[in-house]
Amino acid sequence: MPSITEGGEYIGESGKVYLAVGPLGQSNVWTAVQKDDHSVIVVLKAPSDDDTESSWPRFQHEMIMHELFKDCRYIRRQLDRVAPQKGQHPPLLVLEITETTLWQARTKRPFSKDEVRSVARSMLQGLKEVHDKGLVYVDIKMQNIMLNGFNTFEQGDGSKIVAKLGDLGIVMEPIRATAQPVVYRAPEVFFKGELAQAADIWAFGLVVSHLLEAQRRFSFTGMYDDLHNGSGSMFEREQAMRSAIANDYDISQEEYYKDCALPINNSDHKPGQHWDELRSRGLDEDDVEFLKWVMAVDPRKRPTATAILGSKWLGGKGGVQTPNFKHPFEGSSRQSTQKDKQKTPPASIVDSSSTKSGTTTPEGQSSVQSPRPKPSAISTNESMSTKSGTSTPKSQKTPQRNSPRSSTSSINSTSSPKIRKATPNLGKKSGESPSSGRRVVYNTSPVDAQKAAQTAHANRPASAWPMSSTAENPSAVVDTSKAPKSSEAEPPAPVSLGKNASAGGTYLSYR
Repeated sequence: MPSITEGGEYIGESGKVYLAVGPLGQSNVWTAVQKDDHSVIVVLKAPSDDDTESSWPRFQHEMIMHELFKDCRYIRRQLDRVAPQKGQHPPLLVLEITETTLWQARTKRPFSKDEVRSVARSMLQGLKEVHDKGLVYVDIKMQNIMLNGFNTFEQGDGSKIVAKLGDLGIVMEPIRATAQPVVYRAPEVFFKGELAQAADIWAFGLVVSHLLEAQRRFSFTGMYDDLHNGSGSMFEREQAMRSAIANDYDISQEEYYKDCALPINNSDHKPGQHWDELRSRGLDEDDVEFLKWVMAVDPRKRPTATAILGSKWLGGKGGVQTPNFKHPFEGSSRQSTQKDKQKTPPASIVDSSSTKSGTTTPEGQSSVQSPRPKPSAISTNESMSTKSGTSTPKSQKTPQRNSPRSSTSSINSTSSPKIRKATPNLGKKSGESPSSGRRVVYNTSPVDAQKAAQTAHANRPASAWPMSSTAENPSAVVDTSKAPKSSEAEPPAPVSLGKNASAGGTYLSYR
């Protein structure tokens, strides 16, 4: 039976009753109204069809993330939750509805530079909240940026635009994986499989670049998204991206990538020519210098969200110029990397529909997954967003010319789905956490915040919530502050993270 049905009544934990109105392009995402006040419109979201295990692990991960960021202005708000009813419906998220997405707005008209800066500030505020808690947003792309205050017909100064991060499905701790959309994928993810906060900054830079490029080249998507890649298959898109980045940055000369397998160097490709190409596309010199800073090929040299917010390009004083990312993979050897790969089974890979340069409207969402879905990240297709901030109906499949196309995401590998063993710490420091298969250093307050969110979710008032048949820990974050002191660092014991503590999700929500 469907998760949500037209006219169905769903009682939230707050006591409010919601009436389902109609699907928003996907069977598990619906618009709804509050029963006692039909002017209050919300979005109901159920687990995806492939999240079929008894406790809906991937969906519960998303709910935990919403609990963690419920007070953040620049992340889409969770308004309420609906407990599952046996034989009737699974758990539901009640989310605020937004006017559109950045991708959909991008297809309407070019943004003014002030509007681009306004969107950039909002995105950075959201990323700062995520990064301050030791997490990586992972899925930065225009389809996941919710937008309010956008005037479809005329440009403005951006003062009314508010952007929000709109999908928490695969927010996770730093990990060795490639769970990032292909077009927005950072060099260290391509060549080293290192996914940390700096990768979000790279993706942010590309979003800004695409918006600026569209001022003169509206029919094209922008840097790295309009590469010629043959038939447009996922493999060809990835190879085109790898080759372009490696040659643009002359990456073989970068010390950070000295041990990586790199594409063959193209002697006809001039290093740095992508910046010249951006200048030819109408970007001012200050725009190019800003992007050079944000999109440094070495993630250790990339600025943090806080540093970018204080930059002159965004109206700040520009005093904060030194990035302070604590690179979570520094000091790890090639041998430990190989061991990680042996422990991490490859997740399913989906070849999403791709289009050629200068076209738009991807096909409806589809996926190919293993028979028994696990709480690990895999590939999905992307769908164009509608005014409500969700994907378009499946009927809209025909590519159109002279309009930007959506980017294709690919998620290739993550950590083991049920139980991940923590690896030895690389130097014991306060606030270290072995979750996600490695120890990541950050302040203890973010750890406490994550534990509080997971505890709140575990202590939800609805008695109808099922428990997994296997032992579950309410927290995906291991508190090491109470561990016995020792003169030398010792490997922690294996930790069962439980299904609710999955560090990712296989579906990327609605667009």
